Amino acid sequence: MALDAGTVHRFTMLERAVRSLVKQSRFEDSLKLLEEMFAIAPEDAGLSKLKARFAAEMIKKAAQAQKISAATSLVELVERTVPPSHLGAQEKDLLARAKQDLYSL
Repeated sequence: MALDAGTVHRFTMLERAVRSLVKQSRFEDSLKLLEEMFAIAPEDAGLSKLKARFAAEMIKKAAQAQKISAATSLVELVERTVPPSHLGAQEKDLLARAKQDLYSL
């Protein structure tokens, strides 16, 4: 079943807001928006894959910016809200590499 346009729009707007905060190195502020973003349509496998890819990118950016607590909180959020059964090999690999980058610091 396809997501309705309102849900897609809300997800996109949250994604843009998070990217804007991350550009300003406001990783801690972005966590609340990420929680809201990850609460959208948890039953949709396609959206879960998108969430995992986005999270991997944000984890890497936080690790590069030395925002370890924010990156760790995001890892916990992903593990808590994204069902592993929804993820493909590519998403699992991206998350594993992001975690490895984080934990190698």
